[in-house]
Formats: sequence, C-alpha cells, structure tokens
Amino acid sequence: MNLRQCHWAVYYIFWATAVVLLGAVAGAIGFALLGPLFGSTMTPLQHLIAGARHLGFVSMIWAPGIALVLCVMRAHRNKQKR
Repeated sequence: MNLRQCHWAVYYIFWATAVVLLGAVAGAIGFALLGPLFGSTMTPLQHLIAGARHLGFVSMIWAPGIALVLCVMRAHRNKQKR
C-alpha cells in the first residue's frame, strides 16, 4: 500500500474519532446543564460521566457513516480540482 492510498485511512480515522469526541463532549455538557432542570438527583460529576457515555455511544454509531461521507466528499473535491 502506497502513501496515496494510506492517507484516506488516516482521514477516515480522524473524522470518526472527531465525531465520537464531539458527541461525548456535547453529551457531558448537555447532561450537566440540563440534568438538574429535569429533576435529576445525580451529582454534577455523575452527569458529566453519564452524558459522555450516552452521547459518545450514540455518536459512535453514526461516526463510521459520517466519516465515510466526508472522505468521499473530499475525494470528489480533489478529483474536481484536477
């Protein structure tokens, strides 16, 4: 496998990881802010952990598809430039 083929794998892994991390961060912040508003009795640290776990898991389901679409979009843009 040469370098031109390998860079797509790096892009894919980058985008998939970025989607999961963004989901986990959004979940942690969202649960910490909205949990008490809905009457949750957990501590703020428990909200952060639960939010990161739940939304991180959901984003992990979507991450491969989103990463694949972003890689195809980039390849199409690169092909159009030539």
